[in-house]
Formats: sequence, C-alpha cells, structure tokens
Amino acid sequence: MGVLSAWCGGSAFADVMKLTHEFEGIVVRSIRRLDQLLRQLASGAELIGDHELKNKLTDGAAKVERGIAFAASL
Repeated sequence: MGVLSAWCGGSAFADVMKLTHEFEGIVVRSIRRLDQLLRQLASGAELIGDHELKNKLTDGAAKVERGIAFAASL
C-alpha cells in the first residue's frame, strides 16, 4: 500500500522502487490494475447516480495515471 500511496503522491518511479523488493514489472502491473479498478468503480458509481463518488474515483485514477507505468512501450 505504501508503494501505491507514494506513486499517487507524485514520487518518481525510482523512489517508489526503493520502497519494495518486488520486480519493476509487478509494480507497473499493480499500478495499471489499480487505475483500471478505479475507472470501473467510477463507471459503477455513475450508473447508480452517485456523482460525488464518481468524481472522487476519477480524481484518484488521474493521480495514478502518470509516468513510466503508462508509457506506450510497456
């Protein structure tokens, strides 16, 4: 959880990797899966009419989607 919190807080990928002993690919996959989960939850919140929750989830997804984890070459 600390790794993803650091990433969402704006830490560089190299700094995030210092917080874990996992391989880089596992961290990148976790970041991408978190982004996907947040977007799916935001869609669900919109369907049930909870626009406040949708906005929070969308903001969270925006914090996750940045940097090398979302580079096209990966």
